Amino acid sequence: MKKTAWPMALKKHFLLVLHGLFLCLFLSGLSFIYFNENYGRGVSWLNEESYADTLPFTEQLESDVEMIFKYVKYKDLFETDGKLDYNKDMVCVTFTSGKTMIYTLNDMIRAAKSWGYYLTDTFQVAGGPPVHERDTKNAAIPLIEWKTYDPDAAQNYSEPGDAYATREELALEVLTILGEYFQIQYNYMDRPSNLYFRVSYMDNDGTERLYTNAEQYPLEDLKNLGRYLYLSGDSIQIDTNLTYIPKNITSELENYNLYGNTDYYIILGLDTRYPNTDPYSLAHNAYTKVRVNYITGLILFAIGCMGLLATLIHLACLSGYRTRERKEPYLSYFDRIPLECGCVLFLGCLWCWSFLSASLGTAAARLLVDQNHRDFFVTVVCRVGIYGFCLAEGFSLLRQYKAGILIRGSLTCRFFEWARTAVSKASFPSRITVCFLGYLTGTSVLLYTIYYLYRNRQLLVVPYLFLAPGAVLILFQVWTFLLLYRNSGETEKISFAIYKMSEGDTSYKIDTTGFSGKYTDLAETLNNIGDGLETALQEKVKSERLKADLITNVSHDIKTPLTSIINYVDLLKREQIQDEKIQRYLEVLDQKSQRLKTLTEDLVEASKASSGNLKLEIANIDIVELIHQTNGEFEEKFALRHLDLVAGLPSESIQIAADGRRLWRVLENLYNNAFKYAMEHSRVYVDVSSRNDYVYFTIKNVSANPLNINGDELTERFVRGDVARTTEGSGLGLSIAKSLTLLQGGQFEIYIDGDLFKAQVGFPVLKE
Repeated sequence: MKKTAWPMALKKHFLLVLHGLFLCLFLSGLSFIYFNENYGRGVSWLNEESYADTLPFTEQLESDVEMIFKYVKYKDLFETDGKLDYNKDMVCVTFTSGKTMIYTLNDMIRAAKSWGYYLTDTFQVAGGPPVHERDTKNAAIPLIEWKTYDPDAAQNYSEPGDAYATREELALEVLTILGEYFQIQYNYMDRPSNLYFRVSYMDNDGTERLYTNAEQYPLEDLKNLGRYLYLSGDSIQIDTNLTYIPKNITSELENYNLYGNTDYYIILGLDTRYPNTDPYSLAHNAYTKVRVNYITGLILFAIGCMGLLATLIHLACLSGYRTRERKEPYLSYFDRIPLECGCVLFLGCLWCWSFLSASLGTAAARLLVDQNHRDFFVTVVCRVGIYGFCLAEGFSLLRQYKAGILIRGSLTCRFFEWARTAVSKASFPSRITVCFLGYLTGTSVLLYTIYYLYRNRQLLVVPYLFLAPGAVLILFQVWTFLLLYRNSGETEKISFAIYKMSEGDTSYKIDTTGFSGKYTDLAETLNNIGDGLETALQEKVKSERLKADLITNVSHDIKTPLTSIINYVDLLKREQIQDEKIQRYLEVLDQKSQRLKTLTEDLVEASKASSGNLKLEIANIDIVELIHQTNGEFEEKFALRHLDLVAGLPSESIQIAADGRRLWRVLENLYNNAFKYAMEHSRVYVDVSSRNDYVYFTIKNVSANPLNINGDELTERFVRGDVARTTEGSGLGLSIAKSLTLLQGGQFEIYIDGDLFKAQVGFPVLKE
């Protein structure tokens, strides 16, 4: 059978009622514990002690010890051969007439009766005359000679008048001690008792004077009853299993020793089964009831706590939802109040309730509760009301949190959001000024608060409360430092990004996580600049690649028809045509086709060199020897234009790491450049020198035509020193030479000084 789901509202109401019931259990358990006489002792006493281990037991035992020794005293005073003797002499007095009288116990009892005194059922003295004898005009106040019940009375008189007493006063004293005797006799002799005692003194004749209510129990049996105490006159140690020793036991035992020897003892035995009804059994039963009440209170307290916690958690999960799906939390009108206003209203309600519970609760407690429990009743009413208000406010805050408006909807958050927006839109100087003024204001207020509280610390409830603003000041300084540290970190990230982009890493991006204010806009702007540069660089690389591909493809397409032209020109020349005019035409075709072939090869090589699309075969090369070979290759060629080659080369070899074929092409282009553009009947200077772990090859010549261009432009493609293009150069030789040199890790520089042309190639020297 399918279970029917409870409606959400009914489930909440049920949980709320259940929460109230658990609150009642909690308060009931708290009341059981609070009104227990062991409140404040924790729970360890439940397992660690019994009634015989408590202080009330010790107090009862001390009282009984005092009564036992009074029995020792009164037994000899009132008894003869173990029976009450009314003819015992009690007091002797002498009247002013000189007559001496001795009054017996019977005389004292009859005199007390004549004045209206009697003993109650608890053996307390009651009654008495309307006017005491001392207050009458003819009162006889004799001198006290002795008292059998107080033989040392004369030594204890503090004033002379204490030695005189009326017959009524003496009868009242005797009746009082007689009541104590009857009380002891009734409680310990005539009725069964759980406390058994034996007091023994040995007189000088060797006769034992024994005072006991346990004649049938030997000493060892008394020790086995449960709790016992044994003290003898020949030992200073007490044999006992009591937790607390009665303080008066040793002094009373010694004070009632009338024989001046050590042959005496006392033993007390308590039957902890408590078979007889006496103060010990009654106190034990009450103590057991206290334990049961305390345990009951603990159980109710624990059940209430667990129930409160469980229902509170369940209510917290359901709070803010009207359906089982729990998708969209709803808010009441009170929940829409900003956090600060809600807190102020909540505190106001708490204050009003505290005031009302203190006044009205006290009045109600006077009508309903006992005086001893009124304070507890008022406190419980006040705390329950406060708990209810806290519960309502807590669930309101929980609903706001689930809806996501707890902090976002507060006045403080709104103010800071407005301030942050205002500051973020301001200029950097304005932001720094506002932040600095805010820092000074906050620091000044906290310092003044510390000073004011320190000056008035004697008025504070907590003496060291003035240190609280100091802790806030420290936290404020730490917060300021963290803000400055965060801003410096943002500045460092931006600076590092600029440095990386300046090195050519345009793809570098700043992680803007954690940035704030204008630093966020600045970092995003810098990322956008990097994206723009990266796009432009990619477009440029793409353009260069397309241009190189175009040159390569066009050169490749030109080669095929050019090869055919060269071959057909060669075939025509082999026909040995006699017409000189046709021969001149063929010569021109041969020269121009060869030049076009050279230009095409130069284009391809320049494209590969500039793009780095060349496979280098690096080896150790003696550059001095290579220059010697190059000089030998070009001496005859230079002689055609009457150029003298002047070489200044070192005698020792210098090793470098380079591609021999590519390096030869660099030197060939430089020598050809000198051959083409040097002034006839001039010198071409070649030298090799070493400095700073580099070897430099230098070639210099004087240009035949004016050099109307700088050295950097000469290494561009299709650029020549003679703008009029009167020579056969392609304008690619120096560009190819520079690209190949840089590709091999070398240096290439051109210097122009008037008509002096100077080219320098450098490579690192290999160390042995």
